[in-house]
Amino acid sequence: MSDGDLQRLKRMWEQFSGPIRGGLDQRERFRELYWHPEITYEEDPRWPGSARYEGTDAVAEVFEGYVEIFGAGEITVEELVELGDRLVALIRFNVVSAGGDVPLDHVWGYVCEARDGKLVYLRAYWDPDEALAAAGAESP
Repeated sequence: MSDGDLQRLKRMWEQFSGPIRGGLDQRERFRELYWHPEITYEEDPRWPGSARYEGTDAVAEVFEGYVEIFGAGEITVEELVELGDRLVALIRFNVVSAGGDVPLDHVWGYVCEARDGKLVYLRAYWDPDEALAAAGAESP
C-alpha cells in the first residue's frame, strides 16, 4: 500500500463519524469517495451472527444495520497506527441502542488495507490488541 493510500485511509477515519450521524445520502457519498468496489469486511467472530461481506452493496447493507441498531452517540478516533502496508484504526463507539436502553462504550480495532486510494479490506476486532497483533505489531 502506498503512502498516499495510507494518508487517504487516515482521512477516511477522521471523517467517519460525520456521515454516520448524517443521513443516508451523506453515507452513500462517503462510501463512493472512500470504498473500493471490491471491498471486503469481516466482523469479529465474537459479534453475534458474524460474517464476511464482499462488495459495496453487501458491506453498505451491514453498516446501515449498525446505524439502525446504534443510532445515537459519539464515534471518535482513538489512534491510527501504520504497520507496513496496513493501517490499524482504534475507534471508540460510545453509543446507545435505537431504543435508548442499551449503552455501549467500547474501543474496536480495525485492520485496513487500501487499493487505488480506497478501502479494500476491513477486519473488525473486539480486542484492539488483537487487531494490532494481526497487522504485525510487536508485543510490548
